[in-house]
Amino acid sequence: MNKIWRVAFTEYLNAVRSKAFILGVLALPLIMAISVGVQLYAQKKTDLTPRRFAVLDRSGQLYPSLAASARARNESLRTNNASVSVEMKGQRLKMDLPMQPEFVPEEFKFAGDDWKAAELQLSERVRRKQLFAFVIIGQNILSPNATNHTELLYHTETPTFQELPAWIDSTLNAEIRERRFTAAGVDSKQIRQLSRPVPLQRLGLAEKKTSGEVVAAKRENPIATHAVPIGAMMLLFMTVMSSAPSLLNTVLEEKMQKISEVLISSVSPFQLMLGKLFGTVLVSLTLSTIYLGGVSWMLWKFGQLGNVPGHLFAWFFLFQLLALLMFGSLFIAVGAACSEIRDAQNLMFPVMMVVVIPMLTWMAVLQSPASPFSRALSLFPPATPMIMFLRIAIPPGVPAWEIALGLVLTTLFMLGCVWASAKIFRLGILSQGQTPSIPKLVAWVFSK
Repeated sequence: MNKIWRVAFTEYLNAVRSKAFILGVLALPLIMAISVGVQLYAQKKTDLTPRRFAVLDRSGQLYPSLAASARARNESLRTNNASVSVEMKGQRLKMDLPMQPEFVPEEFKFAGDDWKAAELQLSERVRRKQLFAFVIIGQNILSPNATNHTELLYHTETPTFQELPAWIDSTLNAEIRERRFTAAGVDSKQIRQLSRPVPLQRLGLAEKKTSGEVVAAKRENPIATHAVPIGAMMLLFMTVMSSAPSLLNTVLEEKMQKISEVLISSVSPFQLMLGKLFGTVLVSLTLSTIYLGGVSWMLWKFGQLGNVPGHLFAWFFLFQLLALLMFGSLFIAVGAACSEIRDAQNLMFPVMMVVVIPMLTWMAVLQSPASPFSRALSLFPPATPMIMFLRIAIPPGVPAWEIALGLVLTTLFMLGCVWASAKIFRLGILSQGQTPSIPKLVAWVFSK
């Protein structure tokens, strides 16, 4: 056992002293900082060129109101300083709002009844960049029966810009409703008042204390119900995937350089494999401790640390340990069985497909954490560390028997992976020139 820990600590010290580890520690905050910086820069560089569009109003009644609404909107954009003050922890913070371009309509007068020619003429103006888009308002758009898709047409060469058509749609339809109410002799103000929606408050469940006091249900917190479970699972997946696959490269590199032959002269293959596995576990736990410390500090700084249950940290490290031992042993086996990088890439594909199962299914689990599918998936050992941890993080949590069963099944599966990997490692670490395959690896596992 001393040799195993000696190998483990050697691997750990070599890893944490390397530039790659330092870069790995800085990678997440650096990527986040760059992402925020790029978004802020892109926001400031947003194209604010006025969007000029033509309106062919065949009804002859709606263009004036549309133009008036556009002028009011543009005036509001000019007077607004594009910022808002938010109070957080007793301090007023000034936050920039996304800038928006002005909308400049112009009425298009067309003589004649050849509306196809009018559409072609406006299309040519859009192609020449004289217009950003144009709108054709049908002649019978104010009729209550005008519900087809030909009375209000929006044409543009830039369909990805959604603000303008959305604004035109909402503005014109609001005016059309007002005019229809007026034509029908209905008080539109009363209609709006009667049809005003009642907001839905999302609450948890009421509780009864041992003293008999009933505690009222609390309002649902989206941070606790969505942000914390998703963020915690993603962080767990990231810390596992940043450490476990590196074992394949380490073992394969030492095998190709004949270093493993020298090491095996001092320790047994099982001790060498287990030492490398434990060393990687220590590196990953160090990395996750740094990340969790930083995340906890940020949550505390913004007054959101209370939304993270304390037991989640314990579950995080436990499931991380199981996932690292399980997936790390598989990557070690692949690295030991291969003699070339190309062969390792071929064998790594089925392992990666098993690893990414949680990433393909977590959305369904988040939507229905107590469904039979979610329960079955969380009890499937390769997916248990991520999916069970996600279910635990989602209020109200998971029954204790499911957690216990999941831990037992995952532990047994992990021990099986370590045992099988040790058999493959013992035979594969010294083999050269052989092209590995799944049947050959299975034969190595059950060989004496």
